[in-house]
Amino acid sequence: MKIVLSLLIGYLLGSILPAYFLVKAFVGVDVRNVGTKHAGTTNVYRIAGLCPAVVTAFYDTTKGVLAVQISKAMGQSDFIALLSGYFAVIGHIFPFYLQFRGGKGAATTVGLLLFFLWNTWLRFPVWWFLSDLFVLLSLVLVLLWSSRKGDVVGLFVLPALGLLLSLRKVDHLWFLWVLVGTLWMINLRNVLEEKVIKLGEAGWRVLIRPSAFLLLFLGLKMEKEKFLLLVVIVFSIFLLADISRLISRRIHRFFHEELENRIYRSGERKKISSMTLFLLGVLLSFLLFEKEISFAAGCFLIFGDMTAKVVGVSFGRKRLFHKSFEGTMAAFAVNLFVAYAIFLSGLMDFLPVFLGSVVATTCEVLPLSIDDNVSVPVFSSLVMNLF
Repeated sequence: MKIVLSLLIGYLLGSILPAYFLVKAFVGVDVRNVGTKHAGTTNVYRIAGLCPAVVTAFYDTTKGVLAVQISKAMGQSDFIALLSGYFAVIGHIFPFYLQFRGGKGAATTVGLLLFFLWNTWLRFPVWWFLSDLFVLLSLVLVLLWSSRKGDVVGLFVLPALGLLLSLRKVDHLWFLWVLVGTLWMINLRNVLEEKVIKLGEAGWRVLIRPSAFLLLFLGLKMEKEKFLLLVVIVFSIFLLADISRLISRRIHRFFHEELENRIYRSGERKKISSMTLFLLGVLLSFLLFEKEISFAAGCFLIFGDMTAKVVGVSFGRKRLFHKSFEGTMAAFAVNLFVAYAIFLSGLMDFLPVFLGSVVATTCEVLPLSIDDNVSVPVFSSLVMNLF
């Protein structure tokens, strides 16, 4: 019964929306029907002014933490206390007295996340805290400079934060990922609503790029010979599809003109696709180098290249060779984080993987005659192997 009461208190605390009551009292309108139509601090400020916005920000940010502390005072376990805090987020989004139509829950989730991080990093050695903070702050600043959109920054930084603390093996990881997932979905919703990201032709290929991480993970865990056989088979299928498309006019017309959801880009009409070249790069890297090195190089190719494309196409302003300077800098920041994460995982020492991230970024931006899907994994692997 105490558990139910604890969760109910969390929900009720969360369901109290200062944005709704203050705007109603000061202006006489429903905050959910004017402005951005969100029961959040920014909308309150635009409609009712500074003081109501400050009150809204303070309560929305702290009510989840308040729910956690009340639950602990009731003698509940850490699990129930943290769950009560998240019930405040649920209450904010679905208040019972407003037909379950409240705010997004971002401020309450951020408050809980800051509370979690404060209690987590206090237990870290100072060196851990400073190094983690430097890498995360570098990622935030570069992405913010590149995109000038906080929601876009969150799409990259929130998973990075979750991965970093997972590698640190902190307590209550489930709660961290619930908060990270909630904020990530809020950011994604905002980005989609504002349509700030442009993916270009066959943009779905950019979005599914992280799924290729599964291939690298298999390469790390499987015996080398078996993994190489697997990659050869997959590579052969993609290569055969490319050859058929380039030789047969009928197949070419189907893929490039008749198919509604394009698989290939217009720039691939007369050449091998980047998907096939990606598999070739992975194959050569794992064939020539140790799997830990190839895994790191593949991560640079997947995440760095994806970041360069998303940021470059959407927010690129200055040109660097044939790429955007903003996309290149964002890719380097992500590659640096990937290097740091691989170092924390114990797979490699920091110096070689850091140099690998530099080489990977350089190969991506330079106008080399070799496609970067091949040059990035091969050359970055070569440098890491030398050190």
